[in-house]
Amino acid sequence: MCTIAEIEDAVVGRLRAEVSSLRTCASLAHFLAKEIADIALVLPAAYVAYEQGEFDHKTNGVQDRTMVFNVFVMAGSMRGDEASRHGCGTESGVYTLLDDVRAALTNHDCGLDIDPLRPKTEHAVDGDRYYSIYAISFETRCRFFL
Repeated sequence: MCTIAEIEDAVVGRLRAEVSSLRTCASLAHFLAKEIADIALVLPAAYVAYEQGEFDHKTNGVQDRTMVFNVFVMAGSMRGDEASRHGCGTESGVYTLLDDVRAALTNHDCGLDIDPLRPKTEHAVDGDRYYSIYAISFETRCRFFL
């Protein structure tokens, strides 16, 4: 049985170890505490947040919880919005970060007693002419015994 916080921390740890282009990788709460003016100092970045869970109850007291975790990836470039999405020179764009995060997490249990993570959806979140934010969600499941 794993807690939400344990899974979130394990996902952050795996991304830190596997995606070398990230300057920052943390839980989403870390990002929300920052001033928007400081964003450029932390890019490229990934932030992990728990979205939701759904329970399936068995008659023998077992609960299976399917969980969704989001990874928000952010990249920026003074060369404009296309460069923040596509990358430029040695700078990773947000599309590359999405692929790197997907590759790092797909079919991994991050050392925990959970089903391997599976990518579910990805979508644009925000952006302007200097930065882009996209999210990719992953699904996993764990079992609780009551």
